[in-house]
Amino acid sequence: SSEQTNSWRTRLGLFLEAPLFHEFVITLIVVDAGCVLADLAYTLSTPGCEPPGPEGPQWLEILSLISIVITMFFLVEIPLALWAFGWSYYNPVGDTPHAVFHDFDAVIIITTFVLEIVLKGKERELGTLLVVLRLWRLIKLVGGVTVGAGELTEDDAQELAENRRLVEEMKAQIQTLESENQELRVRL
Repeated sequence: SSEQTNSWRTRLGLFLEAPLFHEFVITLIVVDAGCVLADLAYTLSTPGCEPPGPEGPQWLEILSLISIVITMFFLVEIPLALWAFGWSYYNPVGDTPHAVFHDFDAVIIITTFVLEIVLKGKERELGTLLVVLRLWRLIKLVGGVTVGAGELTEDDAQELAENRRLVEEMKAQIQTLESENQELRVRL
């Protein structure tokens, strides 16, 4: 039913925006960057900066597979975000803040995945360099979590406004009671 679909979308959206999920994504980005940097460091340390081929160390192949799995995770996240938040999530002229960054992120992830799968040998270095671009995602997520933590939600803002109104009413009542108290003291 439509109501059940909206419930799933809402839950998925809350999950994708949860701080714990953001921390998990940041961890994946750091691990992915470590894999890529280790690959690049090994390549740069070899004579002639030749990228490793099939005869390269087994640990480099494992790091490459880890990087591909992480990229696949981010690839799956794109349609999930699209389903949870709708097209506006990627619409740069819409109401979603940072939609341009979501678009850029999606392009980088898709391009990186295609290059990691298609390219081999020297050409693969282009694909690994693109992963470095994804480090910006870490900056985006940390910034988003920081801004989100500092912002009041609409419910919090309404509650704060209601509490301010109640405080003002109580101040007025206190003034009234103090005046009455003063008048009673004068009578005594």
